[in-house]
Amino acid sequence: MRFAVSVVVLGVISCAPGGPVTPRPVAGPDLGQIIRDARALADDSMRGRGPFTPENEKAARYLADRLAALGAKPVVGGTMLVPFAVDSRPGVTVYNVVGVLPSKSGATTGRTVGITAHLDHLGVGAPDSTGDTIYNGFLDDAIGVGMSLDVARRYAAAPGEHPLIVMFFNLEEQGLLGSKALVARPDFADVIAKMDLLVGVDAGSPAGEALDWQLMGGLPEHRGTRLADSIAAARGWATVSAPPRAISDVFPFSQKGVPILFPIPGQRWRNYTAMERNQLMRRFDHYHSPGDEYDPAFPLVGTQHFADWLWAIVSEASRRP
Repeated sequence: MRFAVSVVVLGVISCAPGGPVTPRPVAGPDLGQIIRDARALADDSMRGRGPFTPENEKAARYLADRLAALGAKPVVGGTMLVPFAVDSRPGVTVYNVVGVLPSKSGATTGRTVGITAHLDHLGVGAPDSTGDTIYNGFLDDAIGVGMSLDVARRYAAAPGEHPLIVMFFNLEEQGLLGSKALVARPDFADVIAKMDLLVGVDAGSPAGEALDWQLMGGLPEHRGTRLADSIAAARGWATVSAPPRAISDVFPFSQKGVPILFPIPGQRWRNYTAMERNQLMRRFDHYHSPGDEYDPAFPLVGTQHFADWLWAIVSEASRRP
């Protein structure tokens, strides 16, 4: 999925229905761990996490272990590695990763909030001008996975009234196949029916703090739309809402009635001119190419903003009755 920018909230949000948004200080995102997770997934040894490969399964197992270390529990099937197969490769098992972090009461069922990012990428393909053939997928979507894990870490430390479901989908690049497979499971139907909000995170974050955002899935307007907009407004950002589109793993959930949000950054960045923004995009945004790999020069201010905004949305949504 295309390069997405980031938002920040330097705290949990307290917001009475219809009232102002006020931050309550909490520990911020762990940028070091976000990058460690993203680099682990986008390392050359992962061979681009291509479909139906041993490295793809290795990535899924890595994420299941990371969730287990945070205290997550299986949602369906007794394991966080949720298998599925597709018509084109019926004999090959592929894994989504699905876990739930208990609420502050210890509950893992009932009304929930969810966050998701996709674990797969394109694998090995045509070489670029340098001869590199590994499509590492650092921004698409290893860093989105890292930010989602950071939200999970913070939730585990400060759980809400409702459990948090964390989902890392496979075969997104092949047409949202992992998400579609999970939505089609009969034993997941009750989870879908009780999911109050699902936030999709895809394509990382650029170098700066975006001031304009599209909330794909924010129309028809729902509680998550208003929540995300109020948090953005408190930081001087503007949002515009749009109907769901089939560009993210949250789309199949919207077709089942789950309120979704998929934030997409706009063109204005704080403290950057349009020319400076475009220069940074050209330098770091190597969409669907071997150049989408870790670069130590990549500025992390956007990552910090996005990760913290995601936490604020999820944290507040999980605290509301």
